[in-house]
Amino acid sequence: MFDDKFFDDWLDSQAQKVMEKVANGEGIAPEQMMILMLKAQTNHFAHLDVDLRNEMVLLREDMDKRFEQMQAETTKRFEQIDKRFEQLTARIDHFMIWSFATTISVGGMIVAAIKFL
Repeated sequence: MFDDKFFDDWLDSQAQKVMEKVANGEGIAPEQMMILMLKAQTNHFAHLDVDLRNEMVLLREDMDKRFEQMQAETTKRFEQIDKRFEQLTARIDHFMIWSFATTISVGGMIVAAIKFL
């Protein structure tokens, strides 16, 4: 939640004092129990933070791999589409050449037929 070295140092020293009392068999007050609970919670949160960060790194790596795969697939698909358009363009070019040649030939025959008639 926050990164406060002063608070951590204070909590560590207070928790150490309480643990020394417990180790000597002395009783502890509710306030001292709260210090131990707070220390346990901060330790738990710290471990959760580390676990969450590690999991986020793994998720980021996984997402990067997935995006790279998607990019490769998309590039492959666009290359296939480009090839299809090139084939279609080549067919249209051949048809236009054939159509122009046919038109010129038929036009030439009609002109020749009119001249000879």
